[in-house]
Amino acid sequence: MELVKIKIKRFKELVTGILLGNGTRWSFVRLNVVDYVLDGFQFTNKRYISDTYEIKEDTLQYKILSIKNKAKEILPRLFSDILDDDNLLCSFLKEKNLLIAVCLHREDVLYVGKVKEVNFNFFTLDSYDTELRKSGIIKIEYSKVRYIQMQTDYLDSLCLILDKENTK
Repeated sequence: MELVKIKIKRFKELVTGILLGNGTRWSFVRLNVVDYVLDGFQFTNKRYISDTYEIKEDTLQYKILSIKNKAKEILPRLFSDILDDDNLLCSFLKEKNLLIAVCLHREDVLYVGKVKEVNFNFFTLDSYDTELRKSGIIKIEYSKVRYIQMQTDYLDSLCLILDKENTK
């Protein structure tokens, strides 16, 4: 297991997580949001990574997360191909019909939605506002994406409402 802190250009906060994969275009981590909490996954665009720091194995954080990660291990090989290709990544997210959060230029702004269409240089996001109302289709260029998150507690909570409303 490799526990890392990732510095994203122009962002103050470091991203901490268990490194699951590293491709030519994307880095894939299981997020460690605070203390020993593992919450979701993040694809970080390598174009915007300014530095990566490895957390030493002798730290308590490393030891605890190592045990927790083994208890809920996922298969990083599943993601190895998509980390090298923008289209494959977004096609995967569209196929799985996942609610995702996309961060572009500002770390305090996330676009939440589902991938609707995948093109060569961009994808479209069927987006939701802060009240979970559809807010339209957003065209997002791959080159502008800092990161994409999926299966976080926040997104899973929103899915509970979306699923409930879709079954009405």
